[in-house]
This record gives sequence, structure tokens and C-alpha cells, in this order.
Amino acid sequence: MSIARLISLATVLALTACQSVPKAQASRLSIAPDASQSQAIKLAVHKAMGRSDLDMDPGRLVDTSILIVRPIAVKDLTDRVPGTPTEFTLMRRGEMCYLLEAGGGRRIELPDLQCR
Repeated sequence: MSIARLISLATVLALTACQSVPKAQASRLSIAPDASQSQAIKLAVHKAMGRSDLDMDPGRLVDTSILIVRPIAVKDLTDRVPGTPTEFTLMRRGEMCYLLEAGGGRRIELPDLQCR
């Protein structure tokens, strides 16, 4: 193999190695989620957290990238809330939207949503 071919091959390899995956960034929803999209977000969070007794407002993700998920107060415990709120940040990498748990690293994919 000639020196010229080795140099061109090395150049091509160096250029392709420098290409990077788009970095994730905090995002917001492009449009307010309709009822089925809100339900899909809630279902994904309930499933990921393994709980059904959670309260959240996915519609706020149009104005902010933060989704706060709160446990629902239990009536038998004098309306005390068993647990602390969990904060998620709506993130976007390329075309993919997902929720990233603050401090915990839990990632919840949201494949059918448009982020900006």
C-alpha cells in the first residue's frame, strides 16, 4: 500500500471519528399534549416508578422542562403524603424526547412527543 493511500485512509478515519452524537439538552414540548399524550406520559412515569398513586401535570412541559411528580395524599393517614416529590427534566437528543430523573439517572423514553 502506498504512502498516499495510507494518508488518505488515515484522514478519512480521523474525520469520521470526530463526528459526535448530538448532545442531550433540556427541552420543552412543542405543543400542549392532548388527553391521550398526557395519559401516555403519566403511564410511562407510573410504569417506570412502579407506582400508580402519583400526581403530575404534563401540560406544564410546554412552559418548562421540569415535571414534578408527587405522591398522592392518603386519606387514612390524615391526608399525609407518603413520600417526597420526584423531579424530572424533559430532555431531547436529536429527535428523541425523554424524562431524566434529577439525581437518580432514571430515564423514561417518550417516543411519540415533539420537543423543541
